[in-house]
Formats: sequence, C-alpha cells, structure tokens
Amino acid sequence: MTLKNFSSAVPVIATSDVLGTIRYFEQTLGFKQQWIWGDPPVYAGIRAGGALLYVTHDPDLASTIKERRLSPDIFLWVNDIDSVYAHHRASRADITEELTTRPWGVRQYVIREPNGYLLKVAESQEQQEQEEDAV
Repeated sequence: MTLKNFSSAVPVIATSDVLGTIRYFEQTLGFKQQWIWGDPPVYAGIRAGGALLYVTHDPDLASTIKERRLSPDIFLWVNDIDSVYAHHRASRADITEELTTRPWGVRQYVIREPNGYLLKVAESQEQQEQEEDAV
C-alpha cells in the first residue's frame, strides 16, 4: 500500500555555522532566510522559489562530511536554468560540474557548497522545451 498523505520532503544541511551557511545561500545562491530558531541559532529554514532547505547546527556531522570527503546530494529543480546558472557563475559559486545536457534528458550543473554538500541544479529538457514553445 502506498500512502498518499505525504506532501513534501525537506533536505537538511548540517553545519557548524548556521548564520554563515544562511549568508552563503543568500549572497551566493539567491535563497532567503524564512525563519531561524535558537540563540545562538541552531536551526533555520531558507527558500528560493519553491525550494525549501533546512540548516541545522550539527558540528559533528559537518566535520565528518568534510573529513571523510563525503558528498551528500541535494537536487534543486529549477525553471530557466540558463539564468540560474549565470547568476551562480556571477556570484562565484564553486561550480564543480559545468552546465551540460545529461543522457537522461536533464540539463544540470553541480555546486559544492561550503559544508560539502553537492547541489545538483537541474531542469528537465522536456520542461525547458515546453516553456520555449509557450513563448
């Protein structure tokens, strides 16, 4: 039986510096802080369009990710990937894989954010073609 009660899932980024992570996502990637909890901050929500991420103060996990060179993935689906890509290049995001069309029908590039997470920014070619046809 498949439950249909679920409405969304939110990735959580572990960091030793909640405010620094928020600042990076706002200044470099175009996100905006939605809420923050704790003094000093230990949890926060950031959003860009329909993409929501949480940031949690977890120095042990953040350290393990960096020390073991782990690369947790977070997919960020976008519209008009060319403009998003241009913004991220201009903001000097650490783009580890340039924008290309992947064999599975997705245009995608990859950013490594300061906590070691790989942000896979993607747009389906089908979606892009539908948007172009509508113009």
